[in-house]
Amino acid sequence: MDNIIKFPTTTEKEYVNGTKLAREAFTKFKATEEQLNYRLNFPDWNECKLTETDVEQVALFGEHMKLTPIVAARLNTKLAEILCKIKYSDPLDDYELIWVENNMTAIIKAM
Repeated sequence: MDNIIKFPTTTEKEYVNGTKLAREAFTKFKATEEQLNYRLNFPDWNECKLTETDVEQVALFGEHMKLTPIVAARLNTKLAEILCKIKYSDPLDDYELIWVENNMTAIIKAM
């Protein structure tokens, strides 16, 4: 991590808080980078599930991550799987109501 520059108009408290936040973000970034390089390098990489933190860190810092070419290709595959699941899921499925009473089934769909 590079040094953080303190501007003349920045108070000491702002500088300390900003430095702390930057160090925490960098620590998360490095941890995610190492974990992805480790987990996606195994033969059973397809069984690996990306966490919300993994996806968030890739979205924020993906262009700065040092991933091996095979890990980068596998990460692309995992991200594409996530996008396909989002694209092909129907949010209205959550609003289906199935009601069973007196051996009669009524299906009411929210429209």
